[in-house]
Amino acid sequence: MDNVYLLDLINGISETLDYVSTTVSGHHRRVGVASSIMAEALSLDADDTTDLLMAGLLHDIGAFSQGLKFDGLDFEIDLTKHAYLGYRLLHGHPLLARIAEMVRVHHTPWKEVVQNGNGIDKSTLFLGNVINLVDRADVLANVNSRGMKKDAIRKVIGSYSSAIYAPRAVEVFMDVSAEQDFWDRITESSGHIRDVVTAGIKERYTPQDQLLDFSRFFSHLIDFRSRHTATHSQGVAETAVQLARLAGMSELDQKRMRLAGNLHDLGKLAVPGKLLDKPSTLDPKEYEIVQNHAVVCETVLRSIPGLENITDWACQHHERLNGKGYPHALEEKDLSLGSRIMAVSDVYTAISEDRPYRDGMDQEKALFILQSMAVDGFLDHEIVALVVDNYEQIDAIRRIVQSRANAEFKHFSTQ
Repeated sequence: MDNVYLLDLINGISETLDYVSTTVSGHHRRVGVASSIMAEALSLDADDTTDLLMAGLLHDIGAFSQGLKFDGLDFEIDLTKHAYLGYRLLHGHPLLARIAEMVRVHHTPWKEVVQNGNGIDKSTLFLGNVINLVDRADVLANVNSRGMKKDAIRKVIGSYSSAIYAPRAVEVFMDVSAEQDFWDRITESSGHIRDVVTAGIKERYTPQDQLLDFSRFFSHLIDFRSRHTATHSQGVAETAVQLARLAGMSELDQKRMRLAGNLHDLGKLAVPGKLLDKPSTLDPKEYEIVQNHAVVCETVLRSIPGLENITDWACQHHERLNGKGYPHALEEKDLSLGSRIMAVSDVYTAISEDRPYRDGMDQEKALFILQSMAVDGFLDHEIVALVVDNYEQIDAIRRIVQSRANAEFKHFSTQ
């Protein structure tokens, strides 16, 4: 698998969050850029600057993990829950442990942070408080269709006591925000994040052995929004790996299939939770909304350098050999082996697992559906034949993986 920069992955996740709620569109990018400007003014080293930037880009990630009723521009509600959920999502990944601590305290007053540091170094706590401050500034600027003007925002921030924000953070914010360049840079929405950030950052590759772990993190963000989708991505990924092995794909391509499987429903972050949990069949308009998830998936993954070779596999799982799929109505000649495997894996997993409106199908019904779709030209008959010939093994592995994923979801949702 290709090397992928950690910042590119983080930026991809951050941009994906914009699809969850239009009220927070651009919020994470603005907070990330503002944090990097603060880092430059604070003369932070490259490591601290990079950690602060990435924490800013991800700071509200916990608000989207379980469909919390959260408006990113409503500062009057209790936000500590999503800060803690964000910490729990992030802290298990070795490359994100420090960022997770910043996210955890980004809505905690400075006095409380210092008193209850729980062994976290003060520099990390301070950076978390910087995010708290610039997050508040962006909320003030975008709280409604007009928002506050910069002078009013500076007046509000400057009025807070040292119990809320670290005095040094307020001092630096007042300095940088006095210049129009600060406001112009944080509202610049075009181009890669690197094009806007001028502070020195440290480029970090995501080791290939950790890229799969990172994709599982993505899948948790996708699936944990609903108890009905909590295990789907991992079920599809494991099925795709088994079919790739049976189809003779190399070990490297099997790893790529797992990566693509974990990411294939990334676009469902753009689907309202009420549709994911709807206990009845979707109406035409709702179905159109759901269909758009494949376009979102493609848009996001193509924006992350290094993931180009798995984007088609991940995002073409609703294309059909007869040209009757979506989003591009591709035909048999346009679909690679990986894309065909992913399509079969997605259908098989979807009909075999429980859904809000029906129980999962047994072997006889599931195989009948798959074979019928192959006869009608929707699915590749050779890949379907692999499922038919190896059903017991594939289904047993899928059940084990999804059972494990369900246990992870229950643990996460009850803590």
